Amino acid sequence: MQISHHETAGATVLALLGRLDELATTEVEQAFTRVLNDESQGLIVNMEGVEYVSSSGLRVLLMLMKAMKNRQRVLKLCNLSPFVAEVFEVSNFSVMFDVHDSLESACREFEGAN
Repeated sequence: MQISHHETAGATVLALLGRLDELATTEVEQAFTRVLNDESQGLIVNMEGVEYVSSSGLRVLLMLMKAMKNRQRVLKLCNLSPFVAEVFEVSNFSVMFDVHDSLESACREFEGAN
């Protein structure tokens, strides 16, 4: 799993590339923890490069969502591939998460909320 990040107005954008599975969860959890400890108000997880997500990957995203809510911070996901979007739909995660079709859409909505 490759993880890159950059800052935008009031949010951190984490871009994930690879498989979000059991082998990647430790690395992804560490990246999420670093973001949780910073001062930005929100997080956008760009999943454009995620080709596969397992139940372990879903668990990490769920833990992140709960941690963000506990800190009263905003979390958005964007650019889900068709396979990942189907996994989200079947698991009902599409209802639980704020999912956007593009990074630009997530940024615009986030900026509009600030």
